[in-house]
Amino acid sequence: MMGPLTTVTLVAMMVSFMITIVNKFAIDQNVVREIKKQIKKYQKEMKSNRNNIDKMKEIQPKMMELSMKQMKMSFKPMMYYFLPLILVFSWLKKTMAGIIVIPLPFWSGHLGWLGSYILLSILFSTIFRKVLKVQ
Repeated sequence: MMGPLTTVTLVAMMVSFMITIVNKFAIDQNVVREIKKQIKKYQKEMKSNRNNIDKMKEIQPKMMELSMKQMKMSFKPMMYYFLPLILVFSWLKKTMAGIIVIPLPFWSGHLGWLGSYILLSILFSTIFRKVLKVQ
């Protein structure tokens, strides 16, 4: 039998990998890259035109439109992994209820399954996105 940290680590790793793979193939990565590039360009323009309110009002809607487009694209793959994610979280909640996964001796607390999962999934998602070149 695995310990709680090992269990949560493996689940976070598998879920992060699944989500990254689905995102890689369900979202056009070239379009996302282009949107991010344009948003960065608008951010620079806004920074250089901080004192020009008219210019800021002109740039802001363009940025919002791009951000909304990017957000809509990120919702598309969610339909593939939403149900499995709900099942995994239900199982984790039942299995790990009341168990300390990561004790924090430097702080008067600990991390249960959810806090541990969140930290580990951020770590694994970042790694998988870099390795698989997912935006």
